[in-house]
Amino acid sequence: MNPETKSIFDNPEASLNAWLDEIGDRWKNIPPFMVNSERLKHLAVICDGNRRAAKERGLNPYFGHRAGIEVIKGIARACRQWNIRTLTFWTWSTENWEREKEQVKFVMDLAEKFLSDTKFFNELTENQVKFTHFGRRDRLPDSIIETLKNLENQTAKFNQYRLNLAMDYGGVDEMARAIARIFESFKQGIANPEMIERNPQAILGFLDTASQVLPDLVIRTGVKEGEIPHTSGFMPLQTAYSGWIFLPDLFPNLTPQTLLPLIRTFLNYERRKGK
Repeated sequence: MNPETKSIFDNPEASLNAWLDEIGDRWKNIPPFMVNSERLKHLAVICDGNRRAAKERGLNPYFGHRAGIEVIKGIARACRQWNIRTLTFWTWSTENWEREKEQVKFVMDLAEKFLSDTKFFNELTENQVKFTHFGRRDRLPDSIIETLKNLENQTAKFNQYRLNLAMDYGGVDEMARAIARIFESFKQGIANPEMIERNPQAILGFLDTASQVLPDLVIRTGVKEGEIPHTSGFMPLQTAYSGWIFLPDLFPNLTPQTLLPLIRTFLNYERRKGK
């Protein structure tokens, strides 16, 4: 171990704080730009590479999740400045529960602290951001479930921007829950199979994204060079015609200067959508 790496391990708290300050400084310098909201209504980000980014800095891998929160805050501010009205972050999948118990507890404690933070709530209200949770709630800690409900209730009237957090989300799980809702609607006489067959798009109304615009662009970070990229089942129906960008940058290393060219590339690309 070289002396520089050894000093990082000797004082991980100071090293983490320095990293967070570095991320904060990066996202203070957001390049000016205005997105045509008709071409990019909804941006989704799969936040991958948190632990790897921390390891690269010689830190506890769990600290990568803390750094990721700062990047989420920065992207949210940038998207509002760039006129991207709907933003989704996938932060915890249905498969992530299989990770070591210590990491699961760390992430859940971190999520609770972030979601219940007064500054976060004030930022939502000051910018009229409607908050929505995607995914299951029965496995999340009670304190997080309560906080998610409060955020949704207290921002329900806003319509300027939308911020979605996909937590304990999986595409197959979402489909299973949607099918259960469809069957329930059949039982109550609200819908019937013929109605769904005549209008397949009606299925979208039973998904977690019901009443929202579908993602135009999905960015997945942390895809190593030479790796065959995959979607991990993220919104399988909603992203059927989305643009996908697989980025080698680890999520905590993402910068406005990296993100904006990707958005420009998407805006300049003409999607045919089967035509």
